[in-house]
Amino acid sequence: MARNGASAREQARKLQQEQERKQKMQSLLLRLGVVVVAVAVIVGLTLWVVNRGDNESYTEGPAPAAANEQGGFVLTSSSELVEGEDIGTVDSENLGDVPAAESPGDLPVGVEPREEGEPPHVVIYTDAACPGCGSFEAAYHQMLTEWVDAGAITLEYRSVQFQPMAYSARAANAFACMAEEHPENYLSFLGAVTAERAQGAEYSNEELSARAENDYGVDISECVEDGTYRAFVSYTTGMASANSVTATPSIFVDDDQVEDIGNTGEVILSAVQEYQDETGEQVVDEVEDDVEDVEDEDIEEDDAAEDE
Repeated sequence: MARNGASAREQARKLQQEQERKQKMQSLLLRLGVVVVAVAVIVGLTLWVVNRGDNESYTEGPAPAAANEQGGFVLTSSSELVEGEDIGTVDSENLGDVPAAESPGDLPVGVEPREEGEPPHVVIYTDAACPGCGSFEAAYHQMLTEWVDAGAITLEYRSVQFQPMAYSARAANAFACMAEEHPENYLSFLGAVTAERAQGAEYSNEELSARAENDYGVDISECVEDGTYRAFVSYTTGMASANSVTATPSIFVDDDQVEDIGNTGEVILSAVQEYQDETGEQVVDEVEDDVEDVEDEDIEEDDAAEDE
């Protein structure tokens, strides 16, 4: 009888131990589940912060005062933007009233023959996330800067989001922030950031703001972080598509489109020489040497994303 009692107590003890083990396991699993959910929420929020604001989220908003109706910024020197058209609020889903090419194959609005006595006008459609644009800026930025400072050309950039990635729009927004708040740094900032894409560089909003602070001593962080001009980027992209621009970089010199991007220098040189012959002014010395420095660059266009 005593033996049976001891056996029963042993069995009860084992059952209690098993129950305690199960309770501890359930408690551990519950805690792990909470941690997993918390991590998932943090990761999700991080991804949302990094990638928030695809085009559908940024359709209507302010445009920089210096921008024209096509979303371009026109430079008469490397530190001076011409007065914009002050287009106010833009809506990338309602472009009907904005002038665009009448039919496919027509030149974009603002791309037109040079007026007599005026320097050549160079229009560049660019995307900071496209490797071809990076290669172009790495090869041509210094030359373009010197020529616009010499008065040999006027220069216009239209920054679009053809690449299907948030960085494309973030960088274009940062460029617009710089154009609006510190226009004297716009060309240099755009050229330097875009050129580094050729090596695969991709910057967060914080890094773009830090770049502006470190390189130029200016603060555009609020504008960058708020995505103030993200709707404007969507608008400019929509206008590019409406003007049958399908790749970046797309470059126009007066009313001629540069078919081989690697020959951009030659095309600009020809227009500059025509302008100099017409005016009798030698506005650029040694332009041929400038072109020879970059004429062998292999630069390819990047097609627009299919959903653009």
